[in-house]
Amino acid sequence: MNILHISIAYPKSGASNIYSDLDTALVENGHNVCVAVSDNTAGKLSVSMENGIEVMRVASRKIFSVGPVQKALAFIELPYLMRRALGEKFGSRKFDLIIFEAPPVTLWKTVRWAKKKFSCPAYLMQKDIFPQNAVDLKMFSKHSLPHFYFRRQEIKMLKTADAIGCMSDGNIRYILEHNTYLNKDKVCLFPNTEKLSPMISDEQKRSARQAISKKFGIPPEACVFIFGGNMGRPQDIPFLCGALERLNGNKRAYFLCIGTGSEAGRLKSFIESRNITNAKYFAKMPRDDYIEAARGCDVGLVILNSDFTVPNYPSKTLGYMQSSLPILAATDTNTDYKDLIESAAECGLWCNSSDTGAFVQAVERFSGDENLRRKLGRNGRKYFEENFQVSRSVEILEDFMKEHSRA
Repeated sequence: MNILHISIAYPKSGASNIYSDLDTALVENGHNVCVAVSDNTAGKLSVSMENGIEVMRVASRKIFSVGPVQKALAFIELPYLMRRALGEKFGSRKFDLIIFEAPPVTLWKTVRWAKKKFSCPAYLMQKDIFPQNAVDLKMFSKHSLPHFYFRRQEIKMLKTADAIGCMSDGNIRYILEHNTYLNKDKVCLFPNTEKLSPMISDEQKRSARQAISKKFGIPPEACVFIFGGNMGRPQDIPFLCGALERLNGNKRAYFLCIGTGSEAGRLKSFIESRNITNAKYFAKMPRDDYIEAARGCDVGLVILNSDFTVPNYPSKTLGYMQSSLPILAATDTNTDYKDLIESAAECGLWCNSSDTGAFVQAVERFSGDENLRRKLGRNGRKYFEENFQVSRSVEILEDFMKEHSRA
């Protein structure tokens, strides 16, 4: 197949994410992939080979780590920039399939044009459910003009897609319950997946632990909790700050926070101003250093705002599972993420993210039980190997095309 991937989050050469892993796996399976991605660092429109994949970078406004108004403007403008760039650089190509992700919900205009231009179907990889997640976070109300506009965009996006791949069963139920006009047969399971990394040996883990203990001044006897990735309003930084304050000085628990986002400065200021002695914050860290640091940690943290009514499924879960890290998840009660952690994978502990006391108790339980950490970490790695390898995503897309060609 010749595949066109339209994206807003595609890493540059030397880095990877769930989307680049998917494209690389598709190429390895004999398919051709061209990527069109927005890039606020690009001075002009460019096309180049990156890790064996042809990538077109479209100069655009900044999308990540900006305020809601700036993000909204970028999303509104992006379809026009993307369509013009596709026509200029890939207009004479032939594609058999378009894949794209949401958010943003506004890219349906580009996808609809591309479907007609290339006479091929489009597969939506549904991630965050917007604009309802913004309503949950009180960024605007359900009766506001922004919600009216973006909800209309979401409906048009869902109608434009020939298939809608959701991250979990909870996501599928939500999409169908709130969009009753959809044919349920076009909404299916498409979980987050990654390329499988080699298992970390006990010796590698000990070496990584010694390295981070020396580098960051972490007590060797402490259980190290890592909180990595995006740090925005969805991650409920105030909740984490409240927990850190209650755990301040606890020598059996240490928190390594690495990431960026609209709320990252708040976390950094809190740790410094309250003199939290068992936590450190780093805005940026080279990818290899981050991977090495994660190897030396004991527990991965996942935190979601308790006000969410949409079923989120954080992608950082994959990295934790791959590294055999048990997961401490504090989330809302509407997501089925709890079912993954406590029932399906049996790879961690869960609590309601409105209950700081329960979170503190879970931290103390993990800190005092190395055997529990090992058991849950092994369970997570095993579940990843059986369910979240990127080959599964490739198979789903190939099966979709087989079914579509017979229709």
